[in-house]
Amino acid sequence: MDADIAQSKNDLGELYTATAAYDKAEPLLVEALAIRQKALPPDSPEIAETQQALGNLYQKTTHPKEAEAAFRSAVSIYGKTVGGEHPDYANALESLALCYEARKDYASAEPLLLRVLAIRQAAFGDNHRDVAVSYENLAALRRAQHNNGEAVAYYQRAIATWEKVIGPDAPDIAGDLNNLGAIYEFSDQKPKAEPLFLRAIALDEKNYGPESPEVGTDLNNLGLLYSLLKRYDESDKAFRRALAIRIKTYGDQDPAVAETMMSYANVLFALHRPEEANQMDKKARAVLSHQSVTVQR
Repeated sequence: MDADIAQSKNDLGELYTATAAYDKAEPLLVEALAIRQKALPPDSPEIAETQQALGNLYQKTTHPKEAEAAFRSAVSIYGKTVGGEHPDYANALESLALCYEARKDYASAEPLLLRVLAIRQAAFGDNHRDVAVSYENLAALRRAQHNNGEAVAYYQRAIATWEKVIGPDAPDIAGDLNNLGAIYEFSDQKPKAEPLFLRAIALDEKNYGPESPEVGTDLNNLGLLYSLLKRYDESDKAFRRALAIRIKTYGDQDPAVAETMMSYANVLFALHRPEEANQMDKKARAVLSHQSVTVQR
């Protein structure tokens, strides 16, 4: 009975964490952990499961010390129970690594992420969802370390793996396309970004609809690329559509809207449309100023 109650509380707590109902998640997960610690041996996988769930909660609620302690406990328990070659151990190790990465402790995160990749490749082979996720994590780490060469290689591996696992039209691929495109966008290989952004737009339009927030982000990226390439007429079209989508999605007082407005204003200046440009710039600065005041309060 206690085992069923603890599992129900754990599962509901994880669901609340996933839906950002953090105030509801914490008491459930704490209760689940207390029940399991009382009823089970200290090195039980069930305890590790709840420790990892608590770590995820604390990570999302910016409690890094508590998150690290919970993840460390989960890693230790899984290492003693299922062993250091098991996917559950890899998942806990990945959570700990991402905890380190979030606080920019890249030296601690790197060997853990490489270890996670090795475990998953040994357990699943090269063509598996979890292997693709490991490539994404390593790509993000290399990008944060300003090692764009390796970041590009990992994103390319992630995309190729997703294509084999779930097909070339899967929505999971669009994020990697955007991230890879962004690396090229701010390098001396800018033209390589365009087909990546265009493919991301096509995927997100197909999977989420032409006015989805995802498409708005894709178009914002494409508009910025065209601006950097001085293809201002094309940039104008991309930013105009991105702005319409973002205003519809977030309202006209959102920082994402202001971001698009600022970039779009620069394009309008380049197109010799100063009145529209000044008006757009003024609106963007008003939004950002309001956001700054709100944060300070």
